[in-house]
Order: sequence, then structure tokens, then C-alpha cells
Amino acid sequence: MKNMIIAAAMLLISFSIHAYDGWSGANKIASIRVYSSTLVLITMPGANNPKGCSETTYIVLANADSESGKRQYSALLTAYAAGKSVNLALTGCSGGGINGWPVIEQVWLT
Repeated sequence: MKNMIIAAAMLLISFSIHAYDGWSGANKIASIRVYSSTLVLITMPGANNPKGCSETTYIVLANADSESGKRQYSALLTAYAAGKSVNLALTGCSGGGINGWPVIEQVWLT
């Protein structure tokens, strides 16, 4: 019980620390493309584009080689393999401003 309270508190703190533009909405991942050692591209039909990024073919995990990126990539693969929906917190666009693909900030398995 104590661990659950600590985990919930940390989750609430993490939401307040990281700003994001909005959520993709709960959808299933249609494909995953490992683009480079640092970029993973996913397709998710029906996903929201809260920042209005110019490229919507993909949603990008831009830090796939970091510790948090590896965990997010693992969660994306798990959801894809299980056919489960995910909800992604998206922040900014990969090219800056509204240029590029929406960037994944958080992965929520739903």
C-alpha cells in the first residue's frame, strides 16, 4: 500500500513537471518503424495532433536511446504486440515550431 501511495505521488509530480501540448487520444498502434538509433516512428490512425504539426504520417519517439526512451519504446512495443490502445502525451513538433512530426513525451497504456 505504501509503495502504491509513493508511486501515485511520483506520477502526480511527473505530470506537473513535464508540460505537453495534449493527448493523442486512446488508439491502437498500426505500425512501428525504427528510423535510427534515436528515432522511432509510429503510425496511429485517428490520433490527435494537438500542436498542429505539419507532418502527420508519423508520431515520433525522439529520444529512443535514453533510459526513459527505452522504457517508452518497450511500452509501445508491448501495446503493439498485444493489440492494446495507448494514449500519448505529445509535445511540440520534431522540426521545431509546427514543422515535423508530433513528439511523444509520455506513453500511457490504456
